[in-house]
Amino acid sequence: MKRSTIRKVEDILRDYPKIDKYIEEREQELRYPTIANDDNVGGGRAQYKESNQTLDTLITIDEDRRINALKRQRLVIDDCLDGVGKDTEVIINELYFKKHRQYTLDGLITNRIINVSRRNAFRLKNKFIEDCAKGFGLYEVD
Repeated sequence: MKRSTIRKVEDILRDYPKIDKYIEEREQELRYPTIANDDNVGGGRAQYKESNQTLDTLITIDEDRRINALKRQRLVIDDCLDGVGKDTEVIINELYFKKHRQYTLDGLITNRIINVSRRNAFRLKNKFIEDCAKGFGLYEVD
């Protein structure tokens, strides 16, 4: 797998704990858009358009690409986490989900937080990243 793909997946994993906040912020942007002041005073007649603001907002939120991409990322990561063992979950949580990492991968092994060899720990981490990349549609063979 390409290094750039690995970095992209790692960036997405680091954002995972904030995905719900990003979705909420985007929904707020769509519900309460900032309206620019119209300095064009006078002129022709305004075109009156009657619309249902609530329905328009719901359709916009439902069809918003950014929200759908964030939800898809969350779903892919959740699915990948469901299919892994405790050691992989601890590795991913420590390396990507924590705001302030306490351990490196070697630190997790040395302090016996995970009970696998160094080689197996890297294999578990890389397998998880590969599975996520496949779910995101980013998987490419080097």
